[in-house]
Amino acid sequence: MFKIEEVRDLAREAVAELDPACLDGRDAAMLAEAAAEGAKLLDAATAILAKRAADTNAWRRTSRAATAEQWLATMSGCTEGAARETLATAQRLDSLPATAERLRSGELSLAQAAQVSAGAIVDPSAEPRLLRTAKHSGMRELRAEKERVVAAATDELEAHQRAKQDRHLRTWTHGFATHGSFSGPTEDVAKILAALEPLAKARFAQARTAGVRESRDAYRFDALVTAVTSVTATRPATASSASNAAACVLVDLGSLLDGKTASGGTCEIPGVGPVPVEHAREVLSHGLLQLVITDGVDVQTVVSNTRHIPPALKIAIAVRDRTCKIRGCDCDRMLERHHTVDYVDSHRSTYTELGNLCPKHHDLVTNKHYTTTDNRDGTWDLHAPAHFTGSAMANAPPGEAAA
Repeated sequence: MFKIEEVRDLAREAVAELDPACLDGRDAAMLAEAAAEGAKLLDAATAILAKRAADTNAWRRTSRAATAEQWLATMSGCTEGAARETLATAQRLDSLPATAERLRSGELSLAQAAQVSAGAIVDPSAEPRLLRTAKHSGMRELRAEKERVVAAATDELEAHQRAKQDRHLRTWTHGFATHGSFSGPTEDVAKILAALEPLAKARFAQARTAGVRESRDAYRFDALVTAVTSVTATRPATASSASNAAACVLVDLGSLLDGKTASGGTCEIPGVGPVPVEHAREVLSHGLLQLVITDGVDVQTVVSNTRHIPPALKIAIAVRDRTCKIRGCDCDRMLERHHTVDYVDSHRSTYTELGNLCPKHHDLVTNKHYTTTDNRDGTWDLHAPAHFTGSAMANAPPGEAAA
């Protein structure tokens, strides 16, 4: 029953002793294939066991996470989105024994099983076809085949409504580069691309004249920047528009004076990521920048006797709480300010009583009677209301129970 633990220990020992310099290329390739197959099997075991732990709420005994997704993400070192997909895949496999068998045997990776099961769950007759595609084709073709299966099995109106409900524009940052993706109804995306096309062609023509050649994607990005900045330039300069355009840059004084980020220093846009100090200097002059220098005012002394949050306090909270304050939650988008002591009771807004929460956790504490307690590291623990304790915890809806 606990052979998984033995396999883990053997794998740890084998990896610790691994010296690729002692292997020729052929042996290295052979062992890489064996390791990849082993990884697929262990991923399958993780998904199956994690689902059981989630179904029984047993993960709560050893974790302070608020949801099973957070627990799995923290345990496996992946994102909450990836953890959510792992649990969803394991859930679908209960109705798809053929796909489950292929996953358990190592013929399918967990990523392949996610695609096969997502299609087969809406059209079980397509499962054999999807399994053949997974065996003989790459992930791109498997994903395309899954999408065809889902489209054929889904009502067009329903699919369109779902596309509209799921529309989004997301960003994430690595170093100085911010990446993004968006999704929405195809006809709306087509309008965006059509509007960008002439601007991208103009950018291409300019680059060609200058003797520069870049990718079409690069020109489309430039076109998007041109479209947005041209709209901003023609917008009336009202107080509200200036406020919305403001940027908050956190920079330590030494870096600002030196002109570059010092070792261990900071220059970043909270919730977005690092930016060059030159950027902070450049935008400092036009008045739309809220610059937070880390050697600044003691914001803990700022108290408001109204619901209005003073600018200094608002910026300080944004800098301190760059992710949701619930321990284990790494959400850094659409954060909402929360009063730990209801304003109707305290009639004040202070640095210590305010904190940023993601929409999901803010809804739990605001509308579902969840409570929070402070941790020494500045995070909060989330606690379910009394009616979720004891045996009732096992029947709690997903995402509506806390550590």
